[in-house]
Amino acid sequence: MKAEPTNPQQTVFEQNKRQDAQGNEYWSARDMAKILEYSEYRHFKPVMDRAKKACENSGN
Repeated sequence: MKAEPTNPQQTVFEQNKRQDAQGNEYWSARDMAKILEYSEYRHFKPVMDRAKKACENSGN
């Protein structure tokens, strides 16, 4: 099932954005895996791990 934006002014990523008590925006990795059409979260987790490492290596 493909997620489609209900508001044409917002992307599916913006529609799935969450916000914590301090106002910081974040996205659920499990939600992102579904949006990006990974069949299972376990297939998406290594992608997230590589992205985290890339951020660390770039100083972010």
